[in-house]
Amino acid sequence: MGESPAGGRGLVIFDCDGVLVDSERLNVRTWRRMTTDLGLDLTDEDVVHTFVGKAYADNRVRLTELVGRDLDPAWERRLRAEFRASHAELEIIPGARHALEACVADGLEVCVASGSMRQALEYKLEATGLAGLLPPSARFSSEEVERGKPEPDVFLLAARTTGHDPSRCVVVEDSLAGVAAGRAAGMRVVGYESDMTPHAWFADADAVVTDMAQVPELAADLLAAG
Repeated sequence: MGESPAGGRGLVIFDCDGVLVDSERLNVRTWRRMTTDLGLDLTDEDVVHTFVGKAYADNRVRLTELVGRDLDPAWERRLRAEFRASHAELEIIPGARHALEACVADGLEVCVASGSMRQALEYKLEATGLAGLLPPSARFSSEEVERGKPEPDVFLLAARTTGHDPSRCVVVEDSLAGVAAGRAAGMRVVGYESDMTPHAWFADADAVVTDMAQVPELAADLLAAG
């Protein structure tokens, strides 16, 4: 098996929302409740297809287009407060802790690269007890790059910072934007399919799992294939 420039077997880049922490269903609930204040009537499916897996900066642009006016700063503050309040109910995705630990035990480096703002990412990892498995140097947010997913910037930042060539990286994603970002970065992509994610989102993934515990073995196989 080839070695990465960092000296390990490769890097596994985990998305956060919907992959490590079960926040997407909470986020969908918040998006629906808050967008009614803007005069929008969105279904859960509308919210998933419009907002899930994307950086807030990009979602903000889309919201402005949908409502036809600039967003009220007071509304945006309430939105952030609603997200924070809902995350008091956060739980770990089943199998996610095992996936992180097993990857490391197998000699793979791990990190998280999220569309969330950095403060929100830190909170989610701390609240679910995953922070100890992902030190600050292994956490990357869309706030640190010019373009969010589906652009590859945050994944390329993770690879560059940790010293891995993109060809020696495997991305684990649950969103259409995340899969597209991983492919654009020149990385292998494992899709995590849940009851929140349309199967069609993973058409361009190298593999799809319904159990996060399957990720370590699959990531190792993809990296071994060269």
